[in-house]
Amino acid sequence: MPTIEKDIEKEMKEYPVLTFADILIALKSHPDWLEELRKIILTTELLELPRKFEELLKRVDKIEKDVEILKQDVAVLKQDVAVLKKDMAYLKGEFGRFKGKDYERTIRERYYAYFGKILRSSKLVQFEEIIPILDDAEEKGLITEEQRDSVLNLDILVKGQIKSTQKQVILGIEVSYSLHEDDIERAIERAQILAHVLHEEVIPTVVTAEVKEDLEKLADEKGVFLIKASY
Repeated sequence: MPTIEKDIEKEMKEYPVLTFADILIALKSHPDWLEELRKIILTTELLELPRKFEELLKRVDKIEKDVEILKQDVAVLKQDVAVLKKDMAYLKGEFGRFKGKDYERTIRERYYAYFGKILRSSKLVQFEEIIPILDDAEEKGLITEEQRDSVLNLDILVKGQIKSTQKQVILGIEVSYSLHEDDIERAIERAQILAHVLHEEVIPTVVTAEVKEDLEKLADEKGVFLIKASY
């Protein structure tokens, strides 16, 4: 038997324990007995609790710091994503404009291939030819400055004879890779102004690579000549 236990047993003989009060008196007189009693009553796991709790607090503190850093990283990431979205939207817009311009250029350069199927002796009309006529009409009050500028924003003008009727006409052409209702309305408005000034039949025309069925139907109902041209 260990020496400490022998000493305790020897001392306990001097303090007969008859009641609970005797136990309390004995423990107060001998603090070392209290420690031994704890060892008996408490398990090793319970004795380890204060140390484990301290370690847990340290871990919680570290987690809180990590979470704070993570929040900061997420905030920065959100800002980066927002900037990236703006850049992507800009690039998408630029690509759309480039594609639209390139599509328009292709139609203009090969107008004879696209419009020669319906027109005989098709000819590309240069805007320089009609500017004096538009200027004169504006000066005489036949059209407004806004109407003049609107006509000059037509994408292409092609002149020729309709093969089926031999009738001389001008196509006032709006080119749009993806057709919208506004394109149809603009084509009608500009063709009407030009017909009023030139005293010739001007057919509102739209050329597109992508068109929804409802817009195709709308163009037909409003008398707009629609050409679907891939590119």
